[in-house]
Amino acid sequence: MEVSDNQPTYVGEFLHNLDVKKRVSVPSCWRVKDDNLKEHNFYLAWPHPNGWINVYPPQKQKELFAKTNEIREGNIRGQMILRSIFSKAVKFSCDSLGRINIPEKLLQHAEINKEVTLVGTGKAFQIWSTEKYAKSETEKELNIVDALGELDI
Repeated sequence: MEVSDNQPTYVGEFLHNLDVKKRVSVPSCWRVKDDNLKEHNFYLAWPHPNGWINVYPPQKQKELFAKTNEIREGNIRGQMILRSIFSKAVKFSCDSLGRINIPEKLLQHAEINKEVTLVGTGKAFQIWSTEKYAKSETEKELNIVDALGELDI
């Protein structure tokens, strides 16, 4: 992954509370700072089957669209995949204070009521219910050294 000053690297965990309008602040270090991307400065989010919200920032979307644009109309399986991905996607952007409004459907999917944890995954990020994230066994079972070994690093 090539990293530049204009392209955020999504690392760390950030705990926030939803405000009364169901908004949460995206960490300033995660916001796009490239003026060339301002018109495309939005996020795509999906309900992840394991109970969190998966969020793709503009740079990750480029990868997604590069791959999905190759799927031909006659490719029935490919069309099913596109339908599955994009019919459940939600598009949103940051307001002037860096907040995103999370749609009710996604909040319900992730069982988010008030406390939210934003979790960096390198090129993208996840939005979790803080309570669910704390109970998540996946991260507790995974040794960082073993994980890097699996990545052949």
